[in-house]
Parts: sequence; C-alpha cells; structure tokens
Amino acid sequence: MLARLENVTKRYVKTEGVRDLSLDFPAGEIVGVLGLNGSGKSTLLKLLAGLLFPTSGTVSAFGRPPRAVRGRLVFLGETDALWSWMTPADACRFMEGLYADFDVARFHELLEVLEVPRRKTKTMSKGERGRLRLAMALARSAKLFLLDEPLAGIDLISREKIMRSLVHEWHTDETILLSTHEVAEAEGLFERVVYLREGRLALDARAEALRAGGKGVVETFKEVLA
Repeated sequence: MLARLENVTKRYVKTEGVRDLSLDFPAGEIVGVLGLNGSGKSTLLKLLAGLLFPTSGTVSAFGRPPRAVRGRLVFLGETDALWSWMTPADACRFMEGLYADFDVARFHELLEVLEVPRRKTKTMSKGERGRLRLAMALARSAKLFLLDEPLAGIDLISREKIMRSLVHEWHTDETILLSTHEVAEAEGLFERVVYLREGRLALDARAEALRAGGKGVVETFKEVLA
C-alpha cells in the first residue's frame, strides 16, 4: 500500500481537521479529494505529506511515517512561495540542488507543454506561476503526488493545460491525490473520489461506478455534501 490512514483524528485548538479517518491509497490511481471549505481536504494531504502529525491514529507512506520518506513524495500546497526574482531557469537550479530525483529534462519538457514563459515570476500571471509550480512538482521522480488546489484562482486556459499535463505525465505506478473545488472541470481525471464532510469520510467510490449508476462525480458531490 502506497499510503494509509488508520483511525486518524487531527485536532486543532478549537476544531478537528479530520475525525476517525481510515483510507488506503494503492499505487496507480488518480484520486479526487473533494469537499466543501473546512471539510478536511488540506489536513488530509498535509498529514500524508508529513507536514502535520495526527492527534490519534496512524499515518504511513511507503510503510513508514511520512516524514521519514519525504524524499519519495511530492506535496504542492496552495501557497505561492515563488520568489519574485525567480525565472524558470532559477527554479530548475533550485529544485536540482534540493532534490536528487529532480529530472531536469522532464522539467524543461513540462515548461513547453504548460507554456510557461521564460521570465521572472513577478511579471507572470497567477496562472503562469501556477503552471511553473506544477512543472517543478511533476519533474520529481516520485511515486506519490499530493496536490492541494492546484487549479484554485487561475484562469480557464491554465486549468485546462494543467489537467492535460496531469494526464500526460501520469505513470501507472504513481498515485496522485488532487484536492480541488473545480469538480466539474476535473471530473474526467478521477478514477476514484473521496468525499469529505466536516472532517469525516462521507463517501469513497470509483468514479466509473458512479457514472454507471447514472450519477457522475459532480451529481454525487451535490447529493452527498448538500
């Protein structure tokens, strides 16, 4: 099993991010992590990334605590932390120095596919910066990718490029967990969908099974989380 949560609860000062959550993530899936604001999506991904510790229960990736295998997984958060002076070439040197599994050739291919301009990030649009950040993440030779709202707040064209790139770059031995509010646009990506409501698991289902039952991912989202 690539990643696992067993009876996991994460408490903050006044709230719980997730409650008694148990999920398994095998290799070779693109999973939609869906829910309303405050449902626990980011908490789930950060727990798997080793950025948060569970209050109770256990979290593992590759059979070990996530912090022990941080070099084998990728977390792409919502925060745009690119320095204003940074160009794609600077980003390449930064990532190459930081991660032994960073594939420079793949990164430059992604820049072309995602049409990232070769200029400083301070002159880029939010969508262009988002595409650069995704190229930096996907150029890692990891097996578990945790993408937290990579489509948030960016333009339609950029979202389409990102989704095409996710499909094109995905390998069958990799697992991608994608949190997004752009459910309708991303529905075609998902093989499996995990719906969260107030930190609890509301539904874990195969996307194709939902469609076969006459309800797609979006319709189920409305029904389960309304």
